[in-house]
Amino acid sequence: MRRFIICGAIALACVGLARAQEAKTVQCRKNADVRSVSVESGPGGCRVLYTKGKSPARELWHYKTHPEMCQTRAEEFVGKLQSRGLTCPPQS
Repeated sequence: MRRFIICGAIALACVGLARAQEAKTVQCRKNADVRSVSVESGPGGCRVLYTKGKSPARELWHYKTHPEMCQTRAEEFVGKLQSRGLTCPPQS
């Protein structure tokens, strides 16, 4: 019984890791105005999230079959924010 519990715990941990998503975020600022654009990608595709101030993040785009499009759309959106006077330093 003990082996079954240990094996089950390891299996659940592996499933959790497989579903984990990688996120890349860029923060843009203009005075006290802070906005962020995040790209989350994982096995199920990707999505672009936008946060303005303290408002909850909202999904701008998602792609299941073309995950490279999330990065492209996020870069375009960051360019739009920069054209409105926000500074968006690259994140390391």
